[in-house]
Amino acid sequence: MAEDKMVKAWQKFQDITGYTDEEMAIFKANPRFMKMMATPAFRTHKIIVDVVESHGCICQHKVGQRIVISGNGALVSAECPPIMCLGLVNQLYPVAVAVFERFAADLDPNGLLFDSIGCSDVGVKCGGWGRVLVKIHVEGPEKK
Repeated sequence: MAEDKMVKAWQKFQDITGYTDEEMAIFKANPRFMKMMATPAFRTHKIIVDVVESHGCICQHKVGQRIVISGNGALVSAECPPIMCLGLVNQLYPVAVAVFERFAADLDPNGLLFDSIGCSDVGVKCGGWGRVLVKIHVEGPEKK
């Protein structure tokens, strides 16, 4: 039964990526990628980015807004503000990669040393437009 489930999971992965059989073989030959595929957190967890401070943001990020990133690194548009600042979203990538490393190492993804970041804008007093600060945590699958 578990083998049948993996066959389906691999087929879904190939359908999503559009990989040829040759590309799938290359992917599967990489032990790091195989570890990632065997780690459920990449499929079951979400990275939650909560706006905790905002002032002068032209994209209108507000305290309490949430940006959600899937465990495989995609912005979940249905759970994000309709407009997002590139200066903020860009800063999320290194944090997401750190979370992915923690997933792969089977460490608590909420154990990041630095779990708060700011957008790349410096704010009006320093020659910019606005400033947004966010706090990041990871949520696991919802219990039913």
